[in-house]
Amino acid sequence: MKTYTVLFAHDVPHYGSVEVNATGDVDALAKAKVHWERVQRDRDEEPWPFTEAQHDSAVLARIVEIIDETGRQVAADIRLDTYLLSVAPTDLSAKLIENASHMHAALLEIIRQATSGLAADHFEKHLKLERVSSIARSVLIRVIGGAP
Repeated sequence: MKTYTVLFAHDVPHYGSVEVNATGDVDALAKAKVHWERVQRDRDEEPWPFTEAQHDSAVLARIVEIIDETGRQVAADIRLDTYLLSVAPTDLSAKLIENASHMHAALLEIIRQATSGLAADHFEKHLKLERVSSIARSVLIRVIGGAP
């Protein structure tokens, strides 16, 4: 019988609030973002706003790694729940992630259209290029926010 060390992890949301003085809704949002950036940059200067851990809301449960008795890693980065950590360095990246299911559905419809045209050996007759273009454009509009 071997002994293994298993390192588990999950991310626990922390909540906290701060007050900002603002001239209106838009100004409040702008000042909240400035406060957040300042806290990230100068943690010694600004009080950290998160004070309340919500352990019952933990997400991203995972096995970080499993190590055998000799120190050899036998497994790593195993998801244990349905949450997915994603990095979106740009607004476009975030929109692509948010619309992935719509893009998938659009591609399936385009493939269905193309397959039916090819199977009937009447590609031009059965495949309505305007329909394919419309499907692709509708998804791109969702992602980029305007006409492609």
